[in-house]
Amino acid sequence: MLRYLRTHRANKSVWDPTDDLELALYGTIFGNNFLHYGYFTDPAIDPDTIAFSDLKQAMDDYATLLVQRVQAGERVLDVGCGMGGLLARLDQAGAQPTGVTPNRAHAAHIKRTWPHIPLIEGTFETVTTAPGDAKFDAVINSESFQYIDLDAGMRNVRALLKPAADGGRWINIDYFRLIPGAKNKSGHLLADFEAACARHGFTVRERVDVTENVLPSLAYGRLLATRFALPLARFGSDKYFLKHPFWAYLFADRVRGKLDGVKLDTLDPDVFRREKRYILFVLEPR
Repeated sequence: MLRYLRTHRANKSVWDPTDDLELALYGTIFGNNFLHYGYFTDPAIDPDTIAFSDLKQAMDDYATLLVQRVQAGERVLDVGCGMGGLLARLDQAGAQPTGVTPNRAHAAHIKRTWPHIPLIEGTFETVTTAPGDAKFDAVINSESFQYIDLDAGMRNVRALLKPAADGGRWINIDYFRLIPGAKNKSGHLLADFEAACARHGFTVRERVDVTENVLPSLAYGRLLATRFALPLARFGSDKYFLKHPFWAYLFADRVRGKLDGVKLDTLDPDVFRREKRYILFVLEPR
């Protein structure tokens, strides 16, 4: 209690990152080790027909997009490796992966599950040399470069990669904003990313727009929110206030107003399609 009061007086969180709720949630729901949008080979799939097995397959197919661009025996750095799903797939394909994660819970999970896979704990910006000082054949960013400064990140990618003449390449798959005023501010501006690539001497060898293939995940998330999460929240709050009239008098209108005001624009495929692009880049350092 004293520790709790001290940390809250200092406006600090008492959450321990080694007890990762995200890890527990994804592990329980999906039973795999991926933390990304997934890739639906049929982008026209009706969200009403999507099952958890479809989501798991889409997550695995997403990883396949990246594994297909790596050769057996190559040294690969997976930046922001999450729960290690891609590391495991790369390892199975005969590559030599190394993970980078600043998340202690994810690091502990990877070490426990795949103790033979090298892991660097810390942010990508703090990685200055490859293990053993040998450079990587490929650096992969899977929905992780959006959290990294463009210039600092690209300088570090170049420093860790082999030259293009020796097959060095940067595989970056992520979503990018098309306009500064997008409803969801996450992701680099696509124009800024492409300008930074040119500024740091990266040549685009491959550019694959997979926007339509990730939208079913958003559509399914929106369906779950509108048909399950919000109705259950309204039901639970109404039932509680029915049994507790004093608290209903004080807070019921405010709670109902908050629930009625919930916006799901970030889960709207049309909004995403209008404001963002999800792109797989394969880039070579000049």
